[in-house]
Amino acid sequence: MTDEGLLTLLSDAARIKEVERGEIIIKTGEQPTHFFMILSGLARYYYLAHDGKEWNKAFFREGQLIGSLSAFLTHQPCTYTISAMEKCQLAVIPTSLFEQGTEIHPQLDRLLNSYVQLIMLRNEAREAMLLTCNSEAHYRWLMTNQEWLVRRVPQYQLASYLGVEPASLSRIKRQLGLPDS
Repeated sequence: MTDEGLLTLLSDAARIKEVERGEIIIKTGEQPTHFFMILSGLARYYYLAHDGKEWNKAFFREGQLIGSLSAFLTHQPCTYTISAMEKCQLAVIPTSLFEQGTEIHPQLDRLLNSYVQLIMLRNEAREAMLLTCNSEAHYRWLMTNQEWLVRRVPQYQLASYLGVEPASLSRIKRQLGLPDS
């Protein structure tokens, strides 16, 4: 199958869905049955602590594939929630398409492997930053690696993502001579 054949396969299998800002796409504890390609909008992954506090795990934008990779690979429920941070238009792709095997659709296997590699590399870089750097370095990492988040995500959400308190993020931005939004 050619790349064009893969696009045809995906477009035939996908359906378009719109979700409103704040709407849950996948909820903690669910066994997801779909992956989603973000056609427009912004989504976030977050954990909910017992005290009700939310901890942001990741943000995804247009052109990125979202869904619980770990739930798909382990056949276990999702351990975090995925929600729309902006109104989103999503291409909804059944996970069953990826379970049919590489013999039927070898390009799907390559697509899934690319997704796995992208997520692994992104998560490893963020984990190293969180575990080895101070708060100012966290913000500098964000500006170098995911600067687009600063324009689209509220500061309190960025603070959670960077593992700092919102007031600390404000102080860091002032020290760097940046506007406090």
